[in-house]
Amino acid sequence: MQDPLSRIDLNLLVALQVLIQERNVTRAAERLFVTQPAMSKTLNRLRNLLEDDLFIRSSHGLTPTAKTLELEGPVNKILGELTELIVSNQEFDPTNTPATISLATLGTSASVGFPRFIDTLRQEAPKVMLISQQIDDKWEDRLRSGSLDFAIVAKNKFDDDMVTQRLMSIKPVLYMRNDHPLAKVEHVTLEQRRQYQHMAVYFPNFESTKEEIRKLFASFGILSNVPFLSTNLLVCLETLRETDMLMIGSDRLMDVKLVSENFISKPLEDLINLKIDALSLVQHVRTKNSPLHSFLAKMIVKSFSEGPANINK
Repeated sequence: MQDPLSRIDLNLLVALQVLIQERNVTRAAERLFVTQPAMSKTLNRLRNLLEDDLFIRSSHGLTPTAKTLELEGPVNKILGELTELIVSNQEFDPTNTPATISLATLGTSASVGFPRFIDTLRQEAPKVMLISQQIDDKWEDRLRSGSLDFAIVAKNKFDDDMVTQRLMSIKPVLYMRNDHPLAKVEHVTLEQRRQYQHMAVYFPNFESTKEEIRKLFASFGILSNVPFLSTNLLVCLETLRETDMLMIGSDRLMDVKLVSENFISKPLEDLINLKIDALSLVQHVRTKNSPLHSFLAKMIVKSFSEGPANINK
């Protein structure tokens, strides 16, 4: 009987990984620097090898079958460990190391440190392709399976198999549009704030942050004057721009050009010394000694810890 492993070409696993990530034959072909017909032929080889359709064509691209989703974690893990083994036996050169790295983030966090991180990445590791995606409640399982390399989360307790680094602390400040009635008031008092409705942006999947915000509003005596809390920064900013509402948010939002050009922030005098440990970078312990992951982790931490980015286009 023929050994099943003798039928497996490592390139097929790489192709399957990219097809799962791209859900599109043409884009997968571009990623692997092959023609579209060659990629289609590779997909047919995979289907014959695994005895499954693997992907169903639809108007939105390729939809993975249950078999494909079942294979995603093991394939990512195998290729990740093989890459680490090869890289660990070579002198690491970030400028000449091709890799695809996946990073899951909170929507608001991407606005703060990402422009600087992407700019640094394209200069210092130009062959690394970054796939950024919204965080979900499966991020820990995905780090363990290898389908995710890093996660940026608002959490302060982690399992023992996770390696974490604190990215930044935040201080709550008061935001308003540039021409708000309180814009020219140097020190906005609590009594003045109580005359306006409030909103707040908070991190998803981090209930303690939402509860801290509620306690904060309650301490101001304005909890009943808060129409909504939101995890969507853009929705909050658009509402802030069109109304006289006030928003309590992170002082680091002023690092974002869209915010600094259209809104002003004022300190909350009664909370002048309050800081909240907000964001952490997380990776699985399996990648702790990977030269590439260590290099990227340092880059991410530096990008989020510095002040406003000065990006060279």
